[in-house]
Amino acid sequence: MKKKILTVLIFVWGVALRGIEVLTGNYLFGFDIGRDMLVARSLVETHKWTLIGAQIGSGSAGIDGIFQGPGYYYLLAVPYLLFHGDPYGTMLMMFLFGVVTLVAAYWTMQHMFDEWTAIVALYLVAISPLLVSQSRFMWAPHPASLLIVLSLFFTYMISRHPRLFGPLAVLATGLIYHFEFAMTIPMMIALFLAMPFIYRIKDVKTYVYSAATAIFVFIPFIVFEARHGFMAVKSIFAYTAPQQSIGIDVWVTRALDHFPPYVANARNSFVIERGLLPESAFTILVAVLFAALIFCAWKVKNMTQRMFFRFLLLLLVVSYGVLLFLNNSVWDYYLVHAHFIFIYLFAYCFIYSCRSMQKSLWSKIAFVFLAIYLVSMSVASVWRMMISYRYDYHDIGGVEKIIGKKAAVDYVYADAEGKPFSEFTFMAPIYTYPYDYLFQTYGKKKYGYIPGTVKKGLVYLIIEPDSSKPWTYKGWLETVIVGGDILKTVTLPTGQIVQVRQFP
Repeated sequence: MKKKILTVLIFVWGVALRGIEVLTGNYLFGFDIGRDMLVARSLVETHKWTLIGAQIGSGSAGIDGIFQGPGYYYLLAVPYLLFHGDPYGTMLMMFLFGVVTLVAAYWTMQHMFDEWTAIVALYLVAISPLLVSQSRFMWAPHPASLLIVLSLFFTYMISRHPRLFGPLAVLATGLIYHFEFAMTIPMMIALFLAMPFIYRIKDVKTYVYSAATAIFVFIPFIVFEARHGFMAVKSIFAYTAPQQSIGIDVWVTRALDHFPPYVANARNSFVIERGLLPESAFTILVAVLFAALIFCAWKVKNMTQRMFFRFLLLLLVVSYGVLLFLNNSVWDYYLVHAHFIFIYLFAYCFIYSCRSMQKSLWSKIAFVFLAIYLVSMSVASVWRMMISYRYDYHDIGGVEKIIGKKAAVDYVYADAEGKPFSEFTFMAPIYTYPYDYLFQTYGKKKYGYIPGTVKKGLVYLIIEPDSSKPWTYKGWLETVIVGGDILKTVTLPTGQIVQVRQFP
């Protein structure tokens, strides 16, 4: 009974940390969110189907011609349809993904290990800042966490029923391609390496079913490649071929450059609050957990668990090796699976050391060591909850959040007083997708029409100054928007500048 009460309390805590934007209805609405919502609108309104998602890294990954799967766009079409274009529906979907991930993490850990380990894992997933953030703003990689949890569980179960759980693990892993391509590849490679070398599977049908599942999952990618001259394959070869002649010193330098992001990713799986424990202490925690993973991979008595820990170790190594081919940054959203690896490790080691304290001095030391971190993270989580509901709950968000952008749209329509007008937008990323989307949905629904896009008659300019370079919009006014008589310029309370011009 006490376990159930504790589980419910932790679950409620995790939900509360994730629910602020759902409660306020005020959430981030940046250029990539607007871009994705425009595609969802096109799917629903014009039925323009697509075989690809956004370009990996939004075009900044260093490799051209490789795209995420289209599944995220089709997923967005569901709340678009249900909420009649209101982005709040997508925000609610992100929140629900986070909540279901909590349930899945608890349920799978309970079946892989035991209830107490599941409770600790649930708690760590519930308070992990990077996992919490996945429910607080809309972004393609965020739903992948649920698939990662399922992928790890199906992989764990492979030894019990290879023909069933091998293909299921491939299915869950492959579906991540629709959200973050950079995670799918190392996870898929590690999975297919683990089947013969860790799980010692000799059943041919398991490999046939798994390979068929992989092909099925990547059908959009395969069809798109076939129709476009194998663009991604050529791009990968063009990107990697020059690297084959790179000297060993360059590879060593790159390996050293890529190492800090991995450590930072693992460290940021946990709640860090300055003043409680230094950040360097969490680097030590990561080193200890990695050493524990190596120990568990060979010393755990339960064979199923031992093979699973070996897979986790393999997955970390493969991820590091595959992403070494990137000659630019390794972003945190390439390594979301690593969050779960370190969280699961912490939970297992904490419960194992707690149960073994009477038998071993090392277990007692490990328990005290991990308990200090757990207390620190608990205090930090309480503090973050207080900050979130004291400040984030009431934060209008200026130009970044939906209320600010809607305020600018409302001002333009109100000032036009029903007269036809055109509108142009300046945003730091150059792309104006958020306002394009809001005028096509929110503006049209509330005011009955969409503004034009020509420099003729009444023209409104919505300007979001770049906080790091607040002068840049002046060049836009002097080059892109030239001519017309300036009627007035106002600065809205949310930070946008609206300039009204009259063109011939």
